[in-house]
Amino acid sequence: MSKLVVLCLLVLCISASLIDVDAESHHYCPKPNQEWTTCGSACPPICDDKEPKMCTLQCVIGCQCKRGYLLNSDGKCVKPEDC
Repeated sequence: MSKLVVLCLLVLCISASLIDVDAESHHYCPKPNQEWTTCGSACPPICDDKEPKMCTLQCVIGCQCKRGYLLNSDGKCVKPEDC
């Protein structure tokens, strides 16, 4: 009986991991120069404050600017020289 329980738990874990991978592939960021992240910064770099600052280590799920881009006041990800 215990082998059956272990087998069922194993199948359940594998199924759950496959569902999560499939769900992640459907996330889309509508604005240019953004990408989906499951653990982005709670303090993303912005045009008005380009210097790194102290921030929590909390993960933020959602669209964030790609590396090398900053968030401007219009909510667009732009190169630093375009701020």
